[in-house]
Amino acid sequence: MKVISITPRGYCKGVIKAISAVKNAIKNPEIKKPIYVLGYIVHNKFVVNDLKDSGVITLDDTKTSRIDLIDEILDGTVVLSAHGTDPSVKEKLKEKNIPYIDATCEDVEKTFDLIKNYDKLGYFIIYIGKHNHPEANAAVSLSKNIVLVETIDDIPNNIKDPVFVTNQTTFSFIEIEHIIDEIISIYPNTLISEEICSATSQRQSAIIKYNKKVDLCYIVGDPRSNNSKNLAIISRNITNTKTFLIESVSDIDINDLIDISTVSVSSGASTPTYLTNEVIEFLKNYN
Repeated sequence: MKVISITPRGYCKGVIKAISAVKNAIKNPEIKKPIYVLGYIVHNKFVVNDLKDSGVITLDDTKTSRIDLIDEILDGTVVLSAHGTDPSVKEKLKEKNIPYIDATCEDVEKTFDLIKNYDKLGYFIIYIGKHNHPEANAAVSLSKNIVLVETIDDIPNNIKDPVFVTNQTTFSFIEIEHIIDEIISIYPNTLISEEICSATSQRQSAIIKYNKKVDLCYIVGDPRSNNSKNLAIISRNITNTKTFLIESVSDIDINDLIDISTVSVSSGASTPTYLTNEVIEFLKNYN
């Protein structure tokens, strides 16, 4: 069996920043313990479990807002995840006199700065992102004049000019093109700043480039990872390749490898390299 290891793989810079922030806090004797993380520090359960083994407490509940999760914290230090955080969460932490470390990805911060700047200039903001994703939740908290758009059907038709459009950094560049085209058709004078991060766009482009004449593709990533899910969608829908999103080598069903001659492997930007390497090695040695 031929195995194509698609690059780039491994952590992006934002994930490295976030994980390093937590590990440095663990080692630093001046940082108040215990260390809490609001939500997954990055969207990968193996990373979260590894930090748990080091004493880090992850507070994550899809039915509870992050500002309400703070009620459980009485002391220690809070690390804010790579996806960005509602400013009201930071204010509440300050009110409770609980120190926090902001591990927001630099690319996410850039997008948030754009939202705040154009909000001050009087623009109505259309933010293209995934409903209930922490990055999108944080983004729409930055302005009262903002709407979250995930599909064309979400685009409002009664916005007053001027309009500014930006997006979640891990959104699919395939999906975003159609949405932006539709927005422009409704609001011709729209100002657009497409902010898909390079780590996301490079991985998505690589899938299209390398999945030619591939029988099967594995995307190694957490099902909560938006960039991992988008890689799988692009592999299936754009390259027409049979594709599975798996968390680790243990998720491989050998029945799926019957009559497979060529298999490709890629991973999301928050997937530890060792997980992807284990998948690649298994496939290379599979008979």
